[in-house]
Amino acid sequence: MELMVALRTRRAVRVFTGEPVDDITVEELVGAAVLAPSAVNLQPWAFAVVRGTERLHALSAEASRYALAHLPAGSPLATHVADPAFEIFHGAAVLVVICAIDGERQSSEDCCLAGENFMLAAHAKGLGTCWIGLSRAWLNDPSVKAELGIPADWHPTAPIVLGHPSALPAPTPRKKIRIVWCR
Repeated sequence: MELMVALRTRRAVRVFTGEPVDDITVEELVGAAVLAPSAVNLQPWAFAVVRGTERLHALSAEASRYALAHLPAGSPLATHVADPAFEIFHGAAVLVVICAIDGERQSSEDCCLAGENFMLAAHAKGLGTCWIGLSRAWLNDPSVKAELGIPADWHPTAPIVLGHPSALPAPTPRKKIRIVWCR
């Protein structure tokens, strides 16, 4: 897939078929993720992979409760998350959590760059992804790390669900580009 086409057609997918994604495909996508640039080439990332729609469904309930309890007062997300039909992981087959594995200041941003590579590579393979930022605080909770087997010194930064999309959402309008030309 040509790069500009991929950038224009990639969407956040929130409805999946439930069909599994094989480990080889996940490994290929992680291989694309690690081609991202990183400060001083530190490559400060590691990947935690949670598989299975049933497991993710159960974890969605935990993550949603946590998110709802920790949202700031008046957050517009509260009503959305409180809806009993809301599933934070959207019925995806896989959750890939890109974790910063060192304490360097730019490591989280480097993991975000890897996340975008991961999502574009998935799109090129006909798979759907959605960045689940609302789950990040839950994933960083020490008890959740222990439950999932994420090492205590890793810092979940980019939680991305992956699966076979039921349908691709329509493009969303973009705001007018704002540029300040500095002198």
